Amino acid sequence: MDLPQILYLSTFSVYLIFFILFARFLFWKYYSDKLYWGRRPALSRENLIETARRLGKDIPRISLLIPARNESDVIENTILHMLSLTYPRDKYEVIVATDEKELIAARKSRPRIAKRVIEMARRFENGKRRPLVSAEEEAKSRELMVAVLASYALQEYLRRDFHEGSLVGVPELQSLPAATRETMIREVSVTLYASGGRASADRIIQCVKRTCPWLSELDLERLYPVCLVVAMPALAAYIHIAGEDDAILRKAASRAARANHGVTQDIIRRMTNHIARSVVSKLLVDLKTGQLGPRIRQVQKDLFPTTQEVVERVRKGLSPELAHCVKHVVVPDDFDGEFPGRRTGVSCTSTKGRALNWALRFVNPETEVCGFYDAESRPEKCVLLYVAYRRLVAPGRSRILQGPVFQVRNFYQMTAFCRIASLYQAIAHEWYLSWLFRTLPFVGGTNLFVSYDLLKAIGGWDHRVLTEDLELGTRAYLLEDAWPEYLPYFSSEQTPPTFKSFFRQRLRWGTGHIQVVSKVSRFSDDPVKRKGLLRALIIKGQLEWVLYQCATFVPPIAMGLYARNLLDPSVIPAEGQWALNAFSFVYLGFTLYAYRRYRRYFDMSFKPSSFLANAGVFLGLFILPMAAFMFPIPYTSAMVLRAIGREPRFWEKTPRTKEAVA
Repeated sequence: MDLPQILYLSTFSVYLIFFILFARFLFWKYYSDKLYWGRRPALSRENLIETARRLGKDIPRISLLIPARNESDVIENTILHMLSLTYPRDKYEVIVATDEKELIAARKSRPRIAKRVIEMARRFENGKRRPLVSAEEEAKSRELMVAVLASYALQEYLRRDFHEGSLVGVPELQSLPAATRETMIREVSVTLYASGGRASADRIIQCVKRTCPWLSELDLERLYPVCLVVAMPALAAYIHIAGEDDAILRKAASRAARANHGVTQDIIRRMTNHIARSVVSKLLVDLKTGQLGPRIRQVQKDLFPTTQEVVERVRKGLSPELAHCVKHVVVPDDFDGEFPGRRTGVSCTSTKGRALNWALRFVNPETEVCGFYDAESRPEKCVLLYVAYRRLVAPGRSRILQGPVFQVRNFYQMTAFCRIASLYQAIAHEWYLSWLFRTLPFVGGTNLFVSYDLLKAIGGWDHRVLTEDLELGTRAYLLEDAWPEYLPYFSSEQTPPTFKSFFRQRLRWGTGHIQVVSKVSRFSDDPVKRKGLLRALIIKGQLEWVLYQCATFVPPIAMGLYARNLLDPSVIPAEGQWALNAFSFVYLGFTLYAYRRYRRYFDMSFKPSSFLANAGVFLGLFILPMAAFMFPIPYTSAMVLRAIGREPRFWEKTPRTKEAVA
């Protein structure tokens, strides 16, 4: 056997081994279905009450804790969803923990942004010194100006009579509630401006759908052109005031003309200029009379609300019975992060663990179980019934319940790589997580339920570790011999939409895992426990990361060897070579299966309306070979950065994407 044959046989063996490892998914599915998903009991409030009566116990009180810093885009829907869970209303509460730092930042930045907008309105840009604002504040000030002008443009458009009979969608626009109508036009105007006038039809329709998810497809199609026409005067007025190039307006006019069949660009331009002049005049009048400032501040609160403002608005809109179930606590800027902790008088770094430890101080004294969810979580409606059921029948084994998380809800807002990653993460949580619990006390930090007594016994969350969830699971095992049980009820969430944000999140996870390994290695009370746990952490962490990263180099190396005639396939029978080629089709087929399996959890309000856009989403799944190469990189990067002392040291919040109104 010569060298090319040896190399080909080695390559074939590696491909075969990893295909066998991949095939473990089927076994994990069988295991999780047989022991958990296939054994979910039929539960209802009545069944739970009867079970508690027979056991001579009370229905467990449950507190749901949701940390929410800079989560104004998603927290409203989450609160409303949590209040819709199937459970006796007097037996659970929702505690939302926001951060005072967000309020402090808003108090500092809002006046500067508003001042910048007023300066633009006064046309002080030439020869006058601008206020000192950051790049982020500058961008927000421009978007705020567009939003303010959009509110004027909508008023002018509806006030005049030339729109009657000229455009479709006007009756639909007028029938909407005034606040909803204004929010929608602001969204469309800001989106057009931010995209340089190049926002696609799908993106504009998504703005409308996000504001009014109850509308039919026909209504959306009719509102799309009129929204463009109303937004155009806002853009024209902004260009006039800010002195910017009118390329945005030309592109938007072209799109508006295509959307309004039979209406030429010339007609749209004349209509736009006519309304834009009125908008600028009205703005300057309000500037002189002092009415512009209050208007800017109101639009600013609507456009860039703090999480605290959203939470309080939601609470005010609830019935007294529901409002009683929601607690809003603000983590002080100087809270030290411990449990129960203290206020230090100096600013302390914000982390998820710190917020949760503060929220634990406000848990009802009668609470038996604390549930933890992220700010965009959507758990199954009957999850609390199962948690209470396990607490009643097996309180010792159910001190920690960890359920799967399907991070696919913002699928249509992700890049192709993140879509593939989200599908495989969902598969792993649904099928593999229960098997992982045989060797590792993995805790995920969301869709998690922990006995309140256990939390107090172990001292709450470690706010210094980047993966406070994994650390909690290991500490609960080492100190109290508590091991997580699989919770066969899912929660849907979001995945970071871009590779950059995905990389940062996974880098934090990898770094946190290494921190937990280091912390466990210092545990001295029970050496046997420590060694077993360390072994499991290293195998499921650093060892597997390196193994999978090395595996990603096999295909490019094989291609290079083949190009240099250093691979001789004749050493393997033809059937083996066909099987090797078939592996790629199996991987792609499995990806398509995952897409179909989890599609029902996607936020369909962002689904593209055109055939080509949908085809692009589907074809993006075929970059799997390239995506597979990237999956381990954040984790191996964490190892390298840790080795050279450049690892992340501060907790960084995962960015969210906007969602449709519930």
